[in-house]
Amino acid sequence: MMSENAQTRLRHLLSSSKPSDPADSNNFEKLKAAYTACMDESTVTKRGSKPLDNMLAEFEKIYSRDSISLKGSDADLTKAILYLMESGVEALSDDRDPDSVAIFVNPLGEIGLPAREYYNSTETVKEYTTVVEKVLGEFASSSGTKHHLRDVVTFEAKIADVTPDTQSQEDVTKSYNPRTIEETQSLLPQISMSDIISALAPSDYRSDRLIVGSPSYMKALSSILNDTPREVIDLYFNWKIIQTYADEIEDPKIQPLREFNNRLAGKDPQATEERWRKCIKSLDSSLGWTLSRFYVLNSFSEASKELGDQIVSDIKERFVYTLRQTSWMPSEVRDLAIKKVGNIVQKIGYPTKSPNVMDPGDVEKYYQRLRVTNETFFENTVAAAKFDLHNEWSKLGKPTDRNEWGMTAPTVNAYYNPPGNEIVFPAGIMQPPAFYGPSAPLYLAYGAFGAVSGHELSHAFDSTGRHYDETGNYTDWWDDKTVDAFEERAQCFVDQYSDFTAPEQGSEPLHVNGRLTLGENIADAGGIGAAYHAWKKHEQVSPDPQLPGLSKFTKEQLFFISYANWWCSKTTAEAARKAIYNDPHAPKPARIIGTMENSREFKEAFNCPMKKPVCKLW
Repeated sequence: MMSENAQTRLRHLLSSSKPSDPADSNNFEKLKAAYTACMDESTVTKRGSKPLDNMLAEFEKIYSRDSISLKGSDADLTKAILYLMESGVEALSDDRDPDSVAIFVNPLGEIGLPAREYYNSTETVKEYTTVVEKVLGEFASSSGTKHHLRDVVTFEAKIADVTPDTQSQEDVTKSYNPRTIEETQSLLPQISMSDIISALAPSDYRSDRLIVGSPSYMKALSSILNDTPREVIDLYFNWKIIQTYADEIEDPKIQPLREFNNRLAGKDPQATEERWRKCIKSLDSSLGWTLSRFYVLNSFSEASKELGDQIVSDIKERFVYTLRQTSWMPSEVRDLAIKKVGNIVQKIGYPTKSPNVMDPGDVEKYYQRLRVTNETFFENTVAAAKFDLHNEWSKLGKPTDRNEWGMTAPTVNAYYNPPGNEIVFPAGIMQPPAFYGPSAPLYLAYGAFGAVSGHELSHAFDSTGRHYDETGNYTDWWDDKTVDAFEERAQCFVDQYSDFTAPEQGSEPLHVNGRLTLGENIADAGGIGAAYHAWKKHEQVSPDPQLPGLSKFTKEQLFFISYANWWCSKTTAEAARKAIYNDPHAPKPARIIGTMENSREFKEAFNCPMKKPVCKLW
């Protein structure tokens, strides 16, 4: 609902013929051109698959499957990877997260199917193989390829088999493996890391340090590449290009893939997203800060920003109090934890630097090298992918820009960034039912947005955040005794949430991975407690009135109702089961029920017979 509200506001803004401020003329013109190109469905349909055909033909010149002279699969493989990276296609590994110290080389987030576990389903793989044969067969119809189409799925399954599960990839103690370029190269010799760095990094960049997400994955991938014919690898790359840009074209050839994706998500196979929604999502990805500027000017007040700032500050103050009462932490560790809370940077609403969303000139300058037209939706998307890639790699060798945001302003979400020791709340999440603004009773705002704030702050001390100190350095600042005490209490959350299941789908119930979701579940429990006591402190000084028509509920009960209302959702069984595999968050019903089970304050507010929390850390 919140995302829909934000999208509807943006749709209304984009229906205007000009901006309210003449200083925004260039920003609005570029945004409107990109939106018009996407909305012009007749032109997109008329062009059919031609833009995608052209990209595949261009790729064929770089990595040809029919080359007689190049028999090995690794010849020109680095050039192929570079082309795919610059086109926004992830094919073998994701190494697009540079910071001032290192480049991260991680396993693929999505190989072909939504999660590695899908390759264990014979029925799903069979249906997927049929789709690959139909769609890829249409695009790669040259002689000699037909018998290799099925091998593409086999190749993907082999990659899936060696890919670490989501739990391992989310575990920073397993995914943070510093290596030299030479050491990394020895793991996957078919791809030249030094050539990729030379091609993408600034010319003056000098560093021999990479962070490898999974050395075992890299080594296993090398063996798979050695054992796979060049034709199959080429077809796999073609398939990744098609999957990446399937939504940027309108052509009957792509329809079997769309129908398959719909079935996996539990939708009607013929379902289509409203065009304007697709186009606003595209703008958020390509011109996100321009879109953010117009969203903030239209939908986010300074008073809301100030209230959000106040709530987050109150939560931080309460968390310091909680830490002082935490007996399982030795005093020296507790002091460092309190110092870390004091150092947490809170960002509310929108960025004021890198770029400054409130400065039209700064936003225009940020996108000055990105060229878009009102007629070429496909090419606009490719240009945005190249722009983003080079923008990220240009940061190498420079100090980390602490002013940057990882989410655009209309985004309905929030996050804690351990290396930056910062909590970030975009304007999109600061709307009902999470945030009601300064005119509403505070128990509503603290029950929802306050709990979100406490949740993000709690991440600083969860199973991941505890590995980063007050300045964001990855280090072990907890002693063994503290770690043991944490793990003992954390195991309770693991066991508790492992009992929750995704909706059944004609098969055995699929249990939540309590270890994968541990950090989020700890954060939910810590967040609701900190938010409740921060609100109660305000309530004692300046009580809020009861809401008309809801007098049968106490304010304390309305606080928790506000929390539950924020998490209320509807999802298909298929989408819920997919999330079990690769989402570090528990299903939303579990986030309500489990968090209430762990809240003494909830049980007291509703006069539950058992007041003791099932699990408690803070």
